Amino acid sequence: MNLSRWDVVFVPADEKDAVGHPAVVLSPPDILTDPRQNRINVLVGTKKQPAESVKPHQVVLNGADGLEFMTLLNCALVYQVRKANVLRSAGVVSHARRGAIAVRLRAAFGIG
Repeated sequence: MNLSRWDVVFVPADEKDAVGHPAVVLSPPDILTDPRQNRINVLVGTKKQPAESVKPHQVVLNGADGLEFMTLLNCALVYQVRKANVLRSAGVVSHARRGAIAVRLRAAFGIG
C-alpha cells in the first residue's frame, strides 16, 4: 500500500482488532517510501459519541475526510505503527482540517 502524509487509514488497537481505528499519517514522504523504514507516525481517532464534547487537543473528522462517522482525532499523542499493520485506506484529510490539526499539534507539544 502506498501511503502519503495526511492519508486517513485504519490501524488495529491490538492484535485481535480486525476492524481498526482511524488514523492520520504524519510521517514525511522519505520515511513513507523507504522500504527499510518499517514504522510510521500517526494520530489516532475514535468514534465521536453524540453528546461528547470536543477537547482543545482534538479535531473532528467526517465524511469529507473519507470516514463514515464523526471521529475525534487526538492531536496530543503521536503513535508509531508498523506500515504492515495498516489495515486499509479510507481517504485523505481535507485541506481545511490540515491547518486545524497542525495548530493543535503545535499547541499540544509547545512548538509555536
